[in-house]
Amino acid sequence: MIEVSRSAVIPAPAQRAWALVRDFNAMPEWNATIRSSTIEDGPADRIGCRRILRFDDGSTWTHQLTDLSDAGMTIAYAIVGIPPATKLPMRNYHAVIRIEPIDGDRCRMTWRATLETDQEDAVRERAGAVFQAGFDGLKRRLGV
Repeated sequence: MIEVSRSAVIPAPAQRAWALVRDFNAMPEWNATIRSSTIEDGPADRIGCRRILRFDDGSTWTHQLTDLSDAGMTIAYAIVGIPPATKLPMRNYHAVIRIEPIDGDRCRMTWRATLETDQEDAVRERAGAVFQAGFDGLKRRLGV
């Protein structure tokens, strides 16, 4: 089992960042690696719903919402569908995104995933790139 974790300071109030991150279907709005998202078994805030994501490399992955806490500003998901011909095989992928207030004008976003893989370096590199694209895109979307 490996862990990939990244965090970034977002120069915006935590509630503004959380409003975007908590929407399980909104990832294409703030992460450039995601081209589209479709919810199955929704709505998008129902534990157990799934989002079908099409990535920038053309692959399609399925995530299932496993936890959502407005009080804790956390959203958690598991990957439940992986493309059959993926270049980055992984198993037992679970991720949590957390927004934490720093002060009234800034927050910290932490994205942490645990998973099993036979290609640790490549998976760390791709996950880190997806996470960083999320941080950068959230800042752009929030206009900061």
